[in-house]
Amino acid sequence: MTNIGIFDSGLGGGAVLNELAKKNKANYFYLGDNLRVPYGNRSKAEITSFATDIVNFLEGYDIDYYIIACNTISVTCKDYLRGKYKKKFITIADMAVEAACGFEGDFLALGTKATMESHFYKSTLESKKPCTVYESKAIDLVNLIESGVLEGETLNEALDEYLSTANEKKLENIVLACTHYPIIKDEIKKRLTYQANIIDPALYLAEKLVTKDRENGVNIFMTKESQETKDLIDKIMEVDYRLTFIGGL
Repeated sequence: MTNIGIFDSGLGGGAVLNELAKKNKANYFYLGDNLRVPYGNRSKAEITSFATDIVNFLEGYDIDYYIIACNTISVTCKDYLRGKYKKKFITIADMAVEAACGFEGDFLALGTKATMESHFYKSTLESKKPCTVYESKAIDLVNLIESGVLEGETLNEALDEYLSTANEKKLENIVLACTHYPIIKDEIKKRLTYQANIIDPALYLAEKLVTKDRENGVNIFMTKESQETKDLIDKIMEVDYRLTFIGGL
């Protein structure tokens, strides 16, 4: 069978794993580093070190290729990982840009501090098509989601701040530039004062990826055990899976 490694700074990439496993059967090995989440407020050196820890762990499962289900890792150290491990790394950020190229109009890129400060979405999308990309640093969203805050006043106040540019300018498209955000996609829609295209790169990747296996093996490893994590993974996943808490890397 095909062994696919998937990783993220926490449980957000589980949404990517879920979409992939629903459409493409394979042996999936997912690692979410919820012990050290969020990555988005950390330095490039820290992010690179953490990503290396993750891949070193997953290499023990004879991985054929990797999917970086974390925008922060995608835009900071994908080239380093490709060079170090000499394997294929598909990044969710690249998939997001490909998906966004199918839409007309301007964009709000909603992501972590590190992802937005890389200006990856702005520079890449604006170089590929006539558009303006506005950047929103959604600094608190990952922590809220990882803590199980998926609705309510606290989340609404944060979303109102991070979506203010979109609401003010009525931007046609919103790119979910963090894999945690599809978990609250419905709440994002509710805080918009108009209708916009919500671009979820996980759906695009699931359609693009092709495997030839006939059965699934879905293995999830998390670096910190918590009831919130268990509950959220169970809410996200629509396929059978095995969850293991490994207690750090």
